[in-house]
Amino acid sequence: MNKRSFIFSQIEEYRKQLEIKHLRTRNHFVIAIIAVSMVLYLVYMILAKFPSAQIVMLMFGFLMLLLMNIASSAYAKEHEEFYTLNKFITTIGLFVLSSFVLFLFQSPSMLIGLFIAYAISVFYQDLRVLVISDAMMLFAVLMIVINYPEFLGLETATLDSRFGIAFFFIAFMAILSLSSFIIVKQKSFFFNQISSSKEAEFRNLDLLVDLKKEVQEPQETKASYYDALDAFLSSFCAKVGSENIFQEKVSLLRQLDEGTSIETLMEMYPKYQKEDFERLQDLQIGGHAKLKKAAMKFAYMRDLQIQPREIFSETQFKSFNHPGDSLEIKIIAFVLFYAALKRGFAILPKLEEEDILSSITETDFYYTMDPRIVRVYAENSAVFDAIIQDAFGKKARS
Repeated sequence: MNKRSFIFSQIEEYRKQLEIKHLRTRNHFVIAIIAVSMVLYLVYMILAKFPSAQIVMLMFGFLMLLLMNIASSAYAKEHEEFYTLNKFITTIGLFVLSSFVLFLFQSPSMLIGLFIAYAISVFYQDLRVLVISDAMMLFAVLMIVINYPEFLGLETATLDSRFGIAFFFIAFMAILSLSSFIIVKQKSFFFNQISSSKEAEFRNLDLLVDLKKEVQEPQETKASYYDALDAFLSSFCAKVGSENIFQEKVSLLRQLDEGTSIETLMEMYPKYQKEDFERLQDLQIGGHAKLKKAAMKFAYMRDLQIQPREIFSETQFKSFNHPGDSLEIKIIAFVLFYAALKRGFAILPKLEEEDILSSITETDFYYTMDPRIVRVYAENSAVFDAIIQDAFGKKARS
């Protein structure tokens, strides 16, 4: 049996892109909050007539953190790892600045800076960032309560009172951490649902491509496709008054679709990189190319109306292997499906046993059924064929 990965490689990339998009949006919010906080602190310190040296030190810290976020957003367009690096640097930087502000102002009102830093770290909805923010928040609060009680007006408080305040902060942080943890898990569940829907789309499209091959449906006329593409691009270039810069690309597409390897083409056309040929592969009309799948999706879904609240229920992959069904129900579903393929119907001619076996065990049909049933069928396909032939033969004679 030719088993495949349970999750398509495209899905991993899609989940990564969802996360990057999430970080990009959150980074814009963080930049705005840091900028507003910097302005508010500056105005307050100027009105309160703080020494210029202290104002410059604090503003320098905020400015460096702000520039770090802006630079990360710019570099992340080419290297997405900067988004991940930025959320850790921003979290640590905000807690350091908030602690500095607390020591600078020595006022209980400045505790709000620590909570703002914690709230910003929650924006990222990342468990690792959550652990870092919890550790830094706990360290800052315990350090102030134990070693610098005068910052909170607790210099005359008893040890029991200090312990009670520390316990309150810890309990409050535990509640915040729990709520943040739930939010992170909800985000992960939501991303998984979207990715599962996208995976169902990939599997359905690949299944259609494989089925067309199994039933020997006439393939697309590749030559006419590339001839039409070449004619269109030539006409386009003539219309805008430039030379046909696409002719070589169309020639490369033809060779890729004819089975020429990328390594061979790189030797023939050294000015192109491997990434260039991989992008060209997406424009092929044959096989499992992205352009073909996009055209199939448009053809099958252009008249389909889906309400936003129905998107998950409508896009979830339909199968014969629902968890709530008993094994008997799954067996009946498989038998009915198998008999339909052997019998044939209006839109699908009957298939030979070899075609059915290969379709069920070597295409994505494998994932629509209980593996136990598929294994029994694969090991006894000749018996299944004999039973169905006998059943249909008796029906024909009667």
